[in-house]
Amino acid sequence: MTRTSVDRAALTLRFIADYCDDADMVVVLGDLFDFYHGYNGYIYPWYRTMTDSLKNLVSRGKRVFFLEGNHEFALGKYFEDYTGVTCATELSLDIDGKKVFLAHGDGFASLSLVRLLKRPFFYRTMDLLGPKLTWSAVTLVRPFLSRRNKGHSDMVRDVFRSNARMKFSEGYDVVILAHSHIPDILEMGEGPAKKTYLNTGDLVTYASFVSYDTSSGFSLRTIGAAESRKSVSR
Repeated sequence: MTRTSVDRAALTLRFIADYCDDADMVVVLGDLFDFYHGYNGYIYPWYRTMTDSLKNLVSRGKRVFFLEGNHEFALGKYFEDYTGVTCATELSLDIDGKKVFLAHGDGFASLSLVRLLKRPFFYRTMDLLGPKLTWSAVTLVRPFLSRRNKGHSDMVRDVFRSNARMKFSEGYDVVILAHSHIPDILEMGEGPAKKTYLNTGDLVTYASFVSYDTSSGFSLRTIGAAESRKSVSR
């Protein structure tokens, strides 16, 4: 693992310890790992600490969901059994009467290398190769899978907002995405008809995350910040 990936892991572990302990539910919106394909009876040794931190959350009575991103390729039943985490690609919840949609967000892309690789044929191929050979192969193509340091882009931000509006039209009150690495919050309407879109942004670059409190609702927060971000556009 590179120094950068180690630093990311350390920050994430501190975040889990400092911010998830009081939560009833924790939803990971993907890209927690550089690459992960699940194998029966096997956890990548360099991801053991991270998986154990999720397992500890479950053992303390938290409901934990993992919505796979473009760096996860079928975490698998063993991962779920070992950690107690529920894995999915997207999630629909009813939270205090609000219909909430959550996903990593890469699924809105119509064409990408990742979508090609997330097909049964490639999953079967990775299963045949086993974890060590698969990891060796992945190290060669990882630079093409995703560019983590994406920076701010109004065009990308607006594409995600457009996708959120599409989910609003399907009846959702709240849409929460990630993938773009651009923290964002957009509110439409007022009162009971208000719709809210949030993007978690990037824990490393922006120290941002989304949280929910029964008294104040959904907010876009930053690590160590007393107030949530207020960059709301209508």
